[in-house]
Amino acid sequence: MHELNILLKIEFRRAFKNKLFAASIVIGLALAAGAFIQTVVPHIDVLGGYDGSVASYPHSVFTSWMGIGIGYDIWATVYLYVCILLAALPYCSTFVKDNNSQYILQYYSRISKNRLHIAKFITTFVVGGLIVVIPLLVNLIATMMFVPALKPIENGLFMNVLFVKHTFIYTFIYIVQFFIYGGAFCVIALASSYIFNNSFLVMLMPFVTFYGLGVVSNMLRNMFGMDSFNPMRLLASNMLSDKQLAAYILEPIIITVISGIIFFVKGADNEAL
Repeated sequence: MHELNILLKIEFRRAFKNKLFAASIVIGLALAAGAFIQTVVPHIDVLGGYDGSVASYPHSVFTSWMGIGIGYDIWATVYLYVCILLAALPYCSTFVKDNNSQYILQYYSRISKNRLHIAKFITTFVVGGLIVVIPLLVNLIATMMFVPALKPIENGLFMNVLFVKHTFIYTFIYIVQFFIYGGAFCVIALASSYIFNNSFLVMLMPFVTFYGLGVVSNMLRNMFGMDSFNPMRLLASNMLSDKQLAAYILEPIIITVISGIIFFVKGADNEAL
């Protein structure tokens, strides 16, 4: 365990000191700021959209922050399109780079190969999740500073029971799931390191898979009427239907498990690519 802790410190330091980590966060925060200016600033006038009718509702944190705007507001939607690419930039290519340079052999000669791979897997997942979720959190906190957290009511706009009765829990789950999606798609890069030895291609694989699943999902939906498992559609659905819930929960778990199996099984025989 002590050895694993040391490895994690080394790998997290590599990720956080990478200039691409700062660049990814800055780009994400810029998009979050755009979403804030577009939606939250007009909503500071809380009663601006309320005319007293049942169909209208005073502006609230939960109808103004970036998460609720994904799929509707331009800045929030653009963030969804690029967030996995941003998550992959700082760290996802480091394993294949270490293999290509033979640098990883220095690790293998000193420590357990399995522990090193565990450290790589954990770091890749956490760094990817952090990059995806930090702009969302900053936007949510900023929104809460200017717009009241009015509890939603179950009218024509709010039909999800959890969202209406336990709004903060619902929002917390949504943010945590965003973190999980970011981490799950980033570990695809580790499995891809045994297919491609080009660091750029490996870095792109989480982004390509993210879009690829969307294309496949839309094709199957149009051809056979299957329920959507398009990750962009799921992450854009702040108000999930019952049919979407299974895909929303299981998709990142399946991706993480499959990527982990490939990475660790292949990694057991790895002596550098």
